[in-house]
Amino acid sequence: MGPQKMTKVKQIVIAISGPRSAISKRLTGKSGRKEGKHGRREAWSSQSSSVPIFYPHVFHISIQMLVASILLTIFGGITGQIAADESVSSEEISVLVVGDITIGSRMTPLIESKGAGVFFQGTTDLIRSADVATASLNASISERGEPRYGIEHPFQAAPGLGRAIANAGFDAVSLATPHIMDFGFEALEDTITELEWYDVKPIGAGTSAETAKIPAWVPVKRGETETTQVALLAYYRVNEFSRYTKDPLAYAVYSEMTNAVEQIRTKAALVVVWLHWGSRSRSTDEAIGRQRIFAHALIDAGADMVICQQLHTFGGIELYQDKPIVYSLSDFIYDAYDKQHSHIVIPKATFDAKALKSIELIPILTDPPKTSVRPGKPKETLVLPEVANQFPSILTGEAAVDTLQHYQRRCAELKTEVFIEGERGWIQ
Repeated sequence: MGPQKMTKVKQIVIAISGPRSAISKRLTGKSGRKEGKHGRREAWSSQSSSVPIFYPHVFHISIQMLVASILLTIFGGITGQIAADESVSSEEISVLVVGDITIGSRMTPLIESKGAGVFFQGTTDLIRSADVATASLNASISERGEPRYGIEHPFQAAPGLGRAIANAGFDAVSLATPHIMDFGFEALEDTITELEWYDVKPIGAGTSAETAKIPAWVPVKRGETETTQVALLAYYRVNEFSRYTKDPLAYAVYSEMTNAVEQIRTKAALVVVWLHWGSRSRSTDEAIGRQRIFAHALIDAGADMVICQQLHTFGGIELYQDKPIVYSLSDFIYDAYDKQHSHIVIPKATFDAKALKSIELIPILTDPPKTSVRPGKPKETLVLPEVANQFPSILTGEAAVDTLQHYQRRCAELKTEVFIEGERGWIQ
């Protein structure tokens, strides 16, 4: 018997209060469930009962088999317990993080023909392997709303993306992102509705600024009976020390963020915080000073992991007070070709009773559809179904090692040592 592997408890959404939009209509008739972490649901089949028949001439054989089964069960239980005690701790929780998912109308033909699940087909097994998987959703999921004035390239994904995000294995997504409000409040409302329908917890946005600040709680099952909770928070526009608007997003205010972490740190097995810096910038050799101030303060307040996302930016990982701060993971899925960062990593951090045990670094190729036409011209840049294989996949061979070595240098700038073993990187 091997050590018990922690699995995730999935709360199934049974109903949503009233169809509020076209999204709700599209969801009508569907189960409202997402497939489990391993892509299957438990099914029970009834078995016909029969009357047992007693055969005296095989009775002595049955007794011998019974005794042997009892001894085997006892011995197996003892050895299994020893193995469990010597390997995986029941306190361990793994958290996997990916960067921005930015999908616009040019992807609609692909979603309609192949389904949105095609975006994640190369990484689903990896995402499902974590106890908690989280991403940054940088587009609304809706058919409603109009582009806001002044936005040059608005992003809105077709309905169905929420289901694909759920089936890929994600548990919570940050909506505190630059393009989530491109099509207004109705589109945001549809996004939240679709995500919640498939049991993906939205964080950093809500029906009001107050609800946007409420943490998401992801249950993680330990063994057969015990369950613990991982709390996630998300904030936007950290490049401004405070900003209040009518948008129902959780804007980054220093004191509010640290107070929120302090209030939940003793109630959660882990506290994970998303911070989106907002504006696009090219990757620099070191993290911006103001970003580090926020991230360090959140760790001091009790956060166990901080993800500092920024548009199209790829940074390293800093260990502060032995807690990981991820300085931007660039684009996980982006519907325009991003030549700057097509080779990235996905970090999977393992904690043991709040103490960081290790971070596995998985090299990823993000090779979105290439187009010779600049963004903003949807008729000329529609994505065709034949490019469905051009989405994130795990790198192997020399490309994997090169990507890890590049990330190793980025982390070294933050005084973090990365060890490379085969096609994986590790931070101990």
